[in-house]
Amino acid sequence: MAEPLTARDPRPPSGGRLLPLAAVASLAALGLLPVANLLGGGASILWWSAAVRDWLVTGTAVILAAFGLGRVLGERLDHAIAASIAIVLRPSPRVFQALVAMLVLAVTGTFAVYCFARAPSYGDEMAQRFHAQILLAGRVFAAGEPHPEFFSMPAILDRGGRWYSMYPIGGPALLAMGAALDATWLVNPVLTALSACGLYRFAAPAFGEGPARAGVLLFALSPFVLIMGASEMNHVGALALATLALAALPTWATAPPGRAAMGAAALIGLGVGGMATIRPLDAAAVAVVIGVFQLSVLRREPGRAPSLVVQLVVGSVPVAWLLYVNARTTGHPLLFAYDALYGPGQRLGFHPDPFGVPYTPLRALALTSANLMRLDRYLFLWPLPGLVPILAALVALRRPTRWDLLLLGLIAAVTGAYALYWSSDSFFVGPRFLYTAVPAFVIFAARAPGLLAERLPPGPLGRAALLVIPLCLCYAWLTPTGVSSVQQQASLYRGARSKLKVDIAAQVQAAHLGRALVFVHEAWRARLEARLIAYELTPGEASGMLSTADACQIQTALDTEDTRVSVDTAGRRVRLQAATRLGASVRLVPRLQVDETIFLADGGVLTDSCRREIVADTAGTMPYAAFLALARFDPDGSLGGAVVFARDFGSRNELLRARFPDRTWFRYRPRGSPDGATAIVPY
Repeated sequence: MAEPLTARDPRPPSGGRLLPLAAVASLAALGLLPVANLLGGGASILWWSAAVRDWLVTGTAVILAAFGLGRVLGERLDHAIAASIAIVLRPSPRVFQALVAMLVLAVTGTFAVYCFARAPSYGDEMAQRFHAQILLAGRVFAAGEPHPEFFSMPAILDRGGRWYSMYPIGGPALLAMGAALDATWLVNPVLTALSACGLYRFAAPAFGEGPARAGVLLFALSPFVLIMGASEMNHVGALALATLALAALPTWATAPPGRAAMGAAALIGLGVGGMATIRPLDAAAVAVVIGVFQLSVLRREPGRAPSLVVQLVVGSVPVAWLLYVNARTTGHPLLFAYDALYGPGQRLGFHPDPFGVPYTPLRALALTSANLMRLDRYLFLWPLPGLVPILAALVALRRPTRWDLLLLGLIAAVTGAYALYWSSDSFFVGPRFLYTAVPAFVIFAARAPGLLAERLPPGPLGRAALLVIPLCLCYAWLTPTGVSSVQQQASLYRGARSKLKVDIAAQVQAAHLGRALVFVHEAWRARLEARLIAYELTPGEASGMLSTADACQIQTALDTEDTRVSVDTAGRRVRLQAATRLGASVRLVPRLQVDETIFLADGGVLTDSCRREIVADTAGTMPYAAFLALARFDPDGSLGGAVVFARDFGSRNELLRARFPDRTWFRYRPRGSPDGATAIVPY
């Protein structure tokens, strides 16, 4: 007889209810209460009030509808629920995984086309696409450019003749596989489908067939999971490897010591070690949780200890590759590129961040709250906060099993690790810093109906507990507009960042270019930032200067430095800071778009050169990073290919004549025709 979705956890209980209740208190205090808004400091969630109104009105209506249906339909509803459960349980495990994988791949691929036009829409994605092209040329770094300000973005380093992204090598390596097939946009949809299969392989032996299938279906219908999977962010690859490690853990813990346990240990090592090459902090969090779990098993079954040797050996292989790449790029195995780029402020802990802002425990509390508040909305886009079913499941747990504690540990480790990280999570599709913990959140949410039904008396209340999540899913996916609407959110993503969704490759093809150098006009602020970073200021220093100093004075100071013959890096930094240090306040320059903001000093002198820069920006700009993501490299590591894109610096462009003597020069016109035929014009 098929096991029902509401079946109890088949594994033996372990521990009391203290940890689940402590998790409930912590998550509720930081996720359901608007702590981030109360503390402020840049962590506030602006849409929170509108979401709360929607949850109170629509969510209450959904709960009342579930209770009403349970009361009116009675046993007929019981039969319908039983029939639905039978349908879900009917396919064999292999067929079920195949069906779910195809569903996830199809929906995620659709979102990649509809929401993101198969293009990177975030600086992280563009930088890793750039690095993927370097890997395809057979190198871990490209040859640096003599004038790096023409070919840069904040997430890329060009130092000591080595040019590469700041991200660990695993993320670009995954994208390189897709780039080799000219299908980079498909990499993350495939990885998301594999994550769904890995989640099932973990949950089925840990919680039973029914709860596992419910959890995987909920994972496959989570807008956060699917839309993140439609992007090119490296969190998706990290999650796929995390689920690989989790999938092997039940076999390692339950199979007799021998070949099966050894094989499972190897997969765990591969998963965690592979994660380290993509997102080392997430890998450390997962490694701690799995390690504590394995040590608890070894206390009872010390015969499994030899398998840990295999696990460590296999896991050390990708880690060794990561350290080798670090040594080849930054010059030291333990110096990561983002540390080399941002400096000491990049490290974990409480200290001034790379932008000079103190990172304190109070700010950590605010950012953690902001992440959980965003999870409330984006995880499911339901007319109820996403944490509500998760908290309900934790409250309803009679006694947590070791698998429950493992999932709680995963939530705590990931949340705690990023509480030590200074950066706010500004990714617009959800709280990406919590993405590795999504399997834990989803499994608890999926088990909530069954756990509540066990606690509630038979009748309308028990039926309502089973109906709330299906009704929320229907509302979120079928409602065309509103706060709790997948369609509305997907439409917003489709309309956002429109400049980055232009098919530049098609425009290049339509222009029939060969051996061309195309100049792209980026906003004045971005061009100033590129010049400051080329003079070896960190991105934090450059951003801070541009947000507090007069832009015209910065340009004048840079032009002065360009005329100096001697190279004096330390002196240059001092001179630039002295030349732009102001006593007067600065104001925002009017008429420019919000994402292209520059500041001028009250009463400051605006030179003719600076006036031309402002006028040029009002005629239209394009983010240069989208073009650098299309870069191609020759086998010797130098920038090459049929078309090279460079940032447009006006008269300073003549500096590139010697570097590209045999190329025809063009300009990219941001306001080209809709079909892109006239987007690239003669220089």
